Amino acid sequence: MTQQTLLIIDTATRTPVVALADGAGTLLGEQRWESRHRHGEELLERIDRLFYEAGSRKSDLAAVIVGTGPGSFTGLRIGLATAKTIAYSLGIPVVGISTTVAIANAAQDAGDGTQEVVVTLPAGAVDRYEHRVQLSGSRPIEAEAPRLVAEPASETDGLIAIDLDANVVPEKSIERGRRAMEGLAGSIAGLGATRLAAGESDDPAELVPAYVALPRGIAKAAAEMEWSPDLR
Repeated sequence: MTQQTLLIIDTATRTPVVALADGAGTLLGEQRWESRHRHGEELLERIDRLFYEAGSRKSDLAAVIVGTGPGSFTGLRIGLATAKTIAYSLGIPVVGISTTVAIANAAQDAGDGTQEVVVTLPAGAVDRYEHRVQLSGSRPIEAEAPRLVAEPASETDGLIAIDLDANVVPEKSIERGRRAMEGLAGSIAGLGATRLAAGESDDPAELVPAYVALPRGIAKAAAEMEWSPDLR
């Protein structure tokens, strides 16, 4: 394969995904697996396997497109660090795409006719991330910034549940989430390719995960921290 390709990485959920796509965002190969909270143990191995099975080389890459979350705190750090390291080492652009916006877009691609959706996924043991997205035309639009909630949204027509069970949300929402996750890599690839075609990319130094809120332990430590005076 001699054509330039795009590398897609998303580690925001319990099902990380890596993929290769052409410049138009059409998938050329994909690897998905259950992380079991160990995103970092398989990520580089899966990327190597992806290139091998596609008959491609890292030197063919034109850009790296990475999901920015919200989602797993550790998973996002690993995914972003890997994406930025590869982009930096090859001297190619990196583009960040909201994972939840991409999930909403994938649900639309799967035939969901709802115009506004709410993507919800776990945030720790009890809380949930919730992101409201407007599906309008060819590109999804963020209706509200993602937020941390104690209970997921109650509506079912536009609810897309990721990594949740029927005790928390209706099965209809879980099935919509399963379909959306199957199309996540293609959705991120398409959204990223659109940005690249418009001449857009991200500054690696400023591209950070969408944590929404600091993990409780870090937030508590930050609140209790005593800062030293500036002695310059």
